[in-house]
Amino acid sequence: METELRSLRSMRAMPMPDRVKTTDYGREYVGEAHSVRLFPAAIRKQSLVEAEEVMEGGQSTCFFHAKLPATAICDVSGRMICDLCKTDYQGKTVSFEALQSLIGKKSPADAKRSRTKWDDIALALVILPFLFWPLLAITAPIAIGICAFQWRKGPTSLVRRSRWRYLLATFLGSLELIGVGFFIYSMMKVGST
Repeated sequence: METELRSLRSMRAMPMPDRVKTTDYGREYVGEAHSVRLFPAAIRKQSLVEAEEVMEGGQSTCFFHAKLPATAICDVSGRMICDLCKTDYQGKTVSFEALQSLIGKKSPADAKRSRTKWDDIALALVILPFLFWPLLAITAPIAIGICAFQWRKGPTSLVRRSRWRYLLATFLGSLELIGVGFFIYSMMKVGST
């Protein structure tokens, strides 16, 4: 299958360049210069990749395609990837997702390899203060605030995780605030009699 590019100005066809990033391309084909930036897999010459389903129970699968066998490990994220996800970037084997994160950065060393696990922090803020219960009045609102502000900010980890920890931390923090409020109310009531 021969792939071609089309000029956005004249919609005329021009052949695929042989480099990932090209400036001043297409003048000899369509009469106008273009800046072209391609995904490396678009120009990679290789045989057709056939994806086979995993047959054995102990065989590793691709992080992005659960039914496909893993054939490589991404040098940036450390995830196991299949032949469909695998591409080369500056001499490293990377997944499509890792490549997207690297495109805007200066070098692969700049890639973010860790994240703050706000869901774990929120859960710890509502569980650990049981050892010294007066801290509940301070840590419960902080945990609820973390849950409220971090819920939509994206993944909680480089490895996919659900958001049940946020829900549990919010629930426990709310119960703690109700308990602290009830305690203060009962102490005020006892003190006034």
